[in-house]
Amino acid sequence: MMSPMPDRKLKIVRFIGSTPSTAYCDVCKLAFRTRREFLIDSEKAKEQLQSDFDKHECKPEEGAVDDALDHIR
Repeated sequence: MMSPMPDRKLKIVRFIGSTPSTAYCDVCKLAFRTRREFLIDSEKAKEQLQSDFDKHECKPEEGAVDDALDHIR
């Protein structure tokens, strides 16, 4: 029997105008970026980020979110 996935959420941390451009998983801190062609369409951008998030495997890494945030500041 597989163990249940932790209750994870997609956290959007950066926008370009009203379009989400960068997000990360609050459990493993993996970053997701909106593909360039979706930056003009906030709905498609949200769908793409959510889809990428839904497909990823959580592998928590110490300090990963700090590294990611340092890169986007």
